[in-house]
Amino acid sequence: MKIAHIITKLELGGAQQNTLFTCRNLPGEKFETFLISGPGGILDEEALDLNPCFVEELVREVSPVKDFTALMKMISILRELRPDIVHTHSSKAGILGRWAAWFAGVPVILHTFHGFGFNPEQNPLVRIFFIFLEKITALITDAFVFVSGNNREQAGRLRLGDPAKYHLIHSGIVLHPWETGFRPDAEREKMGIEREERVVGTVSCFKPQKAPLDFVEIAAKVKSEIPKVKFIFIGDGELRPLIEKRIEELGMKDDFFLLGWRRDVHKIVPLFDVFLLTSLWEGLPRAILEAFWSEVPAVASRVDGNAEIVTEGEDGYLVPVHNIDQFAEKVLMILGNPDIRRKMGKQGRKKIRGDFDIKIMAERLARLYTKLCSSKNT
Repeated sequence: MKIAHIITKLELGGAQQNTLFTCRNLPGEKFETFLISGPGGILDEEALDLNPCFVEELVREVSPVKDFTALMKMISILRELRPDIVHTHSSKAGILGRWAAWFAGVPVILHTFHGFGFNPEQNPLVRIFFIFLEKITALITDAFVFVSGNNREQAGRLRLGDPAKYHLIHSGIVLHPWETGFRPDAEREKMGIEREERVVGTVSCFKPQKAPLDFVEIAAKVKSEIPKVKFIFIGDGELRPLIEKRIEELGMKDDFFLLGWRRDVHKIVPLFDVFLLTSLWEGLPRAILEAFWSEVPAVASRVDGNAEIVTEGEDGYLVPVHNIDQFAEKVLMILGNPDIRRKMGKQGRKKIRGDFDIKIMAERLARLYTKLCSSKNT
């Protein structure tokens, strides 16, 4: 069974990492996988063992000329590959990839919503246009996978395709790096963080969706109440200059660690006392799962996938977006109560096994592929 995965760009994000894992871990005796992506992602080199096909014109920004060229190139590639299933990921690849599959005569077309390409922050006309594109493209889609139940419910309200074609398969994380007897104290010392200092951290891209400047403002309020605290940012992106500028304006340069993208996240997240995520919208954030597996409680915005993972008062807190004061209040509450912090951390870890194990995610996708192909007699 040939499966062709199409994704817009191989950034260091949950959708990309899950896609690469799926490509590598489907049973080799049953499946043959192919990967098509736009170039320029941080994971491009890591994906070379999969012999990916990079389509230069497949870019995130709307560009009629590039989009049409990318569509035509993908039609040609798929006609040559002749896959049984095309499985698309991310918004741009989700639209262009599904139409390319349809024009190429691919028997089964599947799309995963790792969150939506439209959001409340957009111009209403732009949002309406993107929803319209999803509705039209849904007509040629055989199945939809949702990484969170909240996203599935929202799709149903918006009538994005037939709900009978909806499948919930939670995003997963690799569990083994968090089981290696890692010693956080040694890592703290290496970074120059004193034993008595608390740590608030996050893992996210520096883009508007993640509202990283909110993190900085929350940090300032927390610092004013607890002087011995450090803040760790794992990630990078377009807003980095603004983040650095604001940190300097607040006189907090010595309190922040801007680590950029790291492949050893499992060695840094366990240093956190609180995981803070200020996103304006989410699919299902793997970063919170990684924090919970590291027994770190979360304070997160009350949006989509965050609300599906965080149980209020048990393993963390949910706060309305942009509510800096309430974010700071919840962070301070956890930092000031070591017993609550430990209890919440253990509760968070309990929920990760099973639904959020990436191996189980891949197994469920394999079963879905088999079912879809059987129904089409491919």
